[in-house]
Amino acid sequence: MIDPAIALIARYGDEDIGLEISVLAKKLRELIKPKPEDLLPLKGRTDDRLSQVIRNLVSHRTLEKRGMATYRKGPAMMRGSYVLTDLGRASVKASWAKKLR
Repeated sequence: MIDPAIALIARYGDEDIGLEISVLAKKLRELIKPKPEDLLPLKGRTDDRLSQVIRNLVSHRTLEKRGMATYRKGPAMMRGSYVLTDLGRASVKASWAKKLR
């Protein structure tokens, strides 16, 4: 989930503002080819497993812990955004280079 997330931030995010978490979640859902079981509602909840995985990416601050992005929250943003770090931008370029070989 990390590689697709940083690729989406690089493609759709602003260099200074980043990519809002709500947009990132929507784009990840469009990009990821979920298995049928990933789309089943979680027990006692209204959301599915894929939604939970995407939320955990944010709540566990995975991209920050790996040095790939910083989380920012401004007054105009409800859920904040991710801005890529130099390491995140380099990782995106490296992953795209591998795919082009």
